[in-house]
Amino acid sequence: MKDILAFLNALLPVLSGLGGAYIGGYFTRKSQHDLLTKEIAREESKEKRKEAIETLLIYNQIIKIDGEDLLVTFVGGSQVEFEINIYQDKIRPMIYEKFHLIHKDVADVIKQIDDTIQFCNFHEEITYEEHRGLADDYNKLIRIIQNHIENYRNQNNVFIN
Repeated sequence: MKDILAFLNALLPVLSGLGGAYIGGYFTRKSQHDLLTKEIAREESKEKRKEAIETLLIYNQIIKIDGEDLLVTFVGGSQVEFEINIYQDKIRPMIYEKFHLIHKDVADVIKQIDDTIQFCNFHEEITYEEHRGLADDYNKLIRIIQNHIENYRNQNNVFIN
């Protein structure tokens, strides 16, 4: 019996030390894991914000071009003419440079404009109806871009009075 008590007296500090080390290790690991998770989330948030700003810079340049160059010209009555060359020379290269960053609805309208231009190039002529369709799509593009800029301002409390 004395041997068992002596053994338990020797074993008890060892077991409590091992238990304390296990519990301490568990909480240290949990603390480090939580800290790492927060750091990863912070870095992902920074990256998303950076991509959003890059996208907005593209949109701002398109809005600037829209203000500087007249892409839709009224030629009489309800007839309009879409300036394909300005679109292809200034807007399209800018968008396709960072196409992976733009919103899907913007990409869909760009694709629709490009498909119409490709169709016209294939047939080597463009009708007034096609000009009207391109002008409508372009105006839709500008509205969508302005909505994305407005949404960014609202979500980030930018210039709210």
